[in-house]
Amino acid sequence: MAIRIPLVIVLACALAAIGVLPVRNSVASTNPVPQSPSPPLQVQEHVLGNGFTILLVEDHRAPRVAANLWFRVGSMLEPEGLHGIVHFLEHVIHQGTTTLGTRDLAAELPILQEIHDTEQELIAVRNRERNRLRERAVFFDELGWPTTPEMDALRQRLYELEDRDNEYRDFWTTYKWYMQHGGYVRHTDPVPASTEQDYMEMNMALPPEHMELFFRFEAERMVNAVMRGWEAQRFTVLEQVLGGLSRPQTRFNEAIDGVTAQSHPVYTPDGGHLPDFANFTRAAMWRIYDDYFVPNNATLVLVGDATMDGIVPLAERYFGALSRRPEPPADLDIESEQVPGGSVRLDWTEPLSPQVHVRYRIPGMGHPDRPVLDLIAALAGGPHGMAGQTLAAAGTPAAVSADFRVIHTYRFGAPGAFNLVAQAASDGDLATVERALLGVVADLREGRIDAGALERARKRLRVEWAEFLDNPQELAFLIGHHHTMNHWSVLPDLIAARDAATVADVQRVAATYFVPSNRVIATARAEPPEGSGPSWLDFLWADLPGDGR
Repeated sequence: MAIRIPLVIVLACALAAIGVLPVRNSVASTNPVPQSPSPPLQVQEHVLGNGFTILLVEDHRAPRVAANLWFRVGSMLEPEGLHGIVHFLEHVIHQGTTTLGTRDLAAELPILQEIHDTEQELIAVRNRERNRLRERAVFFDELGWPTTPEMDALRQRLYELEDRDNEYRDFWTTYKWYMQHGGYVRHTDPVPASTEQDYMEMNMALPPEHMELFFRFEAERMVNAVMRGWEAQRFTVLEQVLGGLSRPQTRFNEAIDGVTAQSHPVYTPDGGHLPDFANFTRAAMWRIYDDYFVPNNATLVLVGDATMDGIVPLAERYFGALSRRPEPPADLDIESEQVPGGSVRLDWTEPLSPQVHVRYRIPGMGHPDRPVLDLIAALAGGPHGMAGQTLAAAGTPAAVSADFRVIHTYRFGAPGAFNLVAQAASDGDLATVERALLGVVADLREGRIDAGALERARKRLRVEWAEFLDNPQELAFLIGHHHTMNHWSVLPDLIAARDAATVADVQRVAATYFVPSNRVIATARAEPPEGSGPSWLDFLWADLPGDGR
């Protein structure tokens, strides 16, 4: 098979200075307590003939447009043995296209072809030697990837070919263009994008007169990506994963995720498993790219100084030129087995700051009970929440939070988790803290909720919503996230529903989900009673200079 070089998109001759959008959002509260209504969220929607969707919220307060391009593909759709490949793909497609990131495409093409052919040889050898390459140990070095001399030689050849190709590269072309034209990103990174369980998104805020850059670059990235620097990016992403796992708190959090559900992909680390980094191939990556980077699987969210009349011609010129493709595979994130019929307890044996996590499995975004769970989190967490106040009154103060985090993300179209987390002052307080958290859960189940506390929780959520409305980049992200999980129109309904929730609603939802058979309790101690035994970290540190840390 020949190397993938897609059809080149015709370059724009000049940048068109375009005007951009207006809007503010929020829903008037249906709560009986008098309050100032929030402005409604006014989202304009336009769908091109090829299925590419544009969502626009106009906000003309400042000459800037926050742009987020979303694709419905994330770690939940990854096959076994390739966990982390979608995040890896995010990095690779930012290395350039057939017209961006190269100083001499004609000189690159023979090298890229040889890279393709060499990788095909490597895949064939790995398939042939699969029994020799199987991991058979319980305790093993997760970076000691099984290999053979023939595979090592082919991998070394790939490294050398990539070095040759680098001679013709212009590194970080699109990022440099964005920055030179007033670009601003949500996080400082030459890969202005993120990948989680449900999605991949590209983000950039630009002055209206330079918005055409985003349309031109991102449309080409959808069809003309060239996987330059693939080997280097493999280790860049691996370094990110190792950076997280080097933190004890991350290891504890991932262990909690691992015991929460038997086999639901939402709990699989989106960064990937370390052994899988030896299995990634460009061929597997191209399959994901071809299936999911299509206009009918993409949504562009814009918030800022723009109008739909100014945006649609640009969208037609660039994204409208892309051909509609078959709908991406619906590999639904359904758990293969029901959740366990009993409470799960995790006692962490690695030294860590004293803490107790009480977790319950809850429905995904779009389920009618989800708005009430937002209200419960605001009611229970924080220094003035039910749990914090209960612990303070008992003379055992602890920092308490209530959230929905799984891995790095707090919202999912799939079932997720409600977390009540307390950071204790000492190991000796842990039993008292756990009893207090379970006592708060019992109060929620029985409806023992102060009316004033409930109104403060509603106010906290209204303030949070107002902050989203005031920040174009965060609002663009929120709209895009909801549209990718479900549909943007559910967002105003969620805001209204959680503001209208009553004590009876809280009691009903808590009684439904906050039950022992749906519960995980995890405890960590500064001085655990027994050692943890060998782990992959022991092998890794032993291979590095000094103590490896």
